[in-house]
Amino acid sequence: MNDTITQDVGERLKAQRKRYGLSQRQLAEKAGLTHGTVSFIERNKISPSIGTLRQILDSISMTLSDFFSDHHDEEVDFFYSKEDLLEVGSGGVSLLQIGKNLNGLPLQILLERYPPMSETASMPYRCRSGEEGGFIIEGEIEITVNGYTRILKQNEGYLFPSHLEHRMRNIGDVDCVIVSACTPPA
Repeated sequence: MNDTITQDVGERLKAQRKRYGLSQRQLAEKAGLTHGTVSFIERNKISPSIGTLRQILDSISMTLSDFFSDHHDEEVDFFYSKEDLLEVGSGGVSLLQIGKNLNGLPLQILLERYPPMSETASMPYRCRSGEEGGFIIEGEIEITVNGYTRILKQNEGYLFPSHLEHRMRNIGDVDCVIVSACTPPA
């Protein structure tokens, strides 16, 4: 994962929190987290899991895509080079998004990379609405959806409503690579 993006998470979160006129304690309360967790994230002392970051952003009605995007006013394009991809991952998980600006678009497509022992969150989380689906390209991933757990391997996939509690983690010895999509963009 790009270290610059990782280091920007705390700074970006602090900027968004201030934009919404919230103290660290207020944001933590809205997100159902401890004040210390928000403080550590903002100071880049810890890197939040995808689930924790989504939990925080859901509390201020912001998507991961919007959080990481620096390009809110660009026109939509149809084709994307490597430079047009946006890293929206956190906590050791790489989520490389096609396109930097998904404002107004109904679909988010990601190339996900889970190093061994990485996970989206330590506890299952849920999103507001929509669906998530993916296809395992390399390795294997343990997925828990609505209390059901399964290990998926290369050439297997998943599809589920995003409002169900879910979590993904790589319990294998090699990176797991997934091509995924979700609606609406997370």
